[in-house]
Amino acid sequence: MGIGLISWLAVAGDAGDASVLLADMRRAVERLNYRGSVVYLKDQQLESFQVFHSVADGVERERMLSTNTPLREVVRNAQKVTCYFPDTHTVATEARSSRRSILLDIPDDLTQLQGLYRFSLGETEVVAQKTAQLVRIDPRDGYRYGRRLWVDLASKLPLKLELIDDANQSVEQVVFTSISVEPQLPPEALEPSTRTDASWQVKEHQALNADSLQWTLEGVPDGFHMMSYSRLRRSTDNSTVDHIMLSDGLASVSIYVDDMKDDFVVGHPGKVGAINSAARKLDKHLITVIGEVPESTVQAIANGIRQQSSGPTP
Repeated sequence: MGIGLISWLAVAGDAGDASVLLADMRRAVERLNYRGSVVYLKDQQLESFQVFHSVADGVERERMLSTNTPLREVVRNAQKVTCYFPDTHTVATEARSSRRSILLDIPDDLTQLQGLYRFSLGETEVVAQKTAQLVRIDPRDGYRYGRRLWVDLASKLPLKLELIDDANQSVEQVVFTSISVEPQLPPEALEPSTRTDASWQVKEHQALNADSLQWTLEGVPDGFHMMSYSRLRRSTDNSTVDHIMLSDGLASVSIYVDDMKDDFVVGHPGKVGAINSAARKLDKHLITVIGEVPESTVQAIANGIRQQSSGPTP
């Protein structure tokens, strides 16, 4: 009995310490000025980015710039996130909370995650020449993936992230190779370096009110909630694509509802690295669900979507 109680207290203390460290990390990501170099390993492809983050008068700004092909640049300010794709001469904009980092999205209130994930501490390791504490985030069910986070014990910034799939394999890694915390960053470090002209195609996501949602989401697993609802209108044929973003606080899933004027064939469920996707036909709409979650999650969400104005579908 006594040994069991001591073990339980040790586990409870470990989880509490992990939660405190994650909360400290969330505040550091939001409040510090820093720059660094990041490598991103996904589906056996290695990409590298430069990252800049600044806070002035309580307002965050952030920029990520790829340093190899495919070239991309992402800029976040208080109003929106803008993505530049020089290879295709395309720029996409979307309204997004200024309190959500491009690189790592952790909710302010971690209590919402404790029913979905277990937190625990691992060993300390050296990442980017800094001493980092490993935090394990393990799912309590089969609808989401786990994570491994290495947090700098000095600055509390995240230095490494691994995504762990349902086979307990690391399927995605984000690692800082260098990072520095600075009193301030020059304003030009947060400005886009990509130059656009009239030849660029602009894709703007129009934010929609949740009350105007035309779809019911009956198959959404516990813990996932709608974070945003937007619409993209194609300039080529004036058709629209609705985008519904779901999140459980860590994992996110996108639902795309595409207006299709002609007959179309729905493909089989797909998997690329950690990303699973599922699609189904609903009247004249193509429903596609995609996210860094297990196949069972995207399939359950896709199967449960209904159009509010129509009856049950076969």
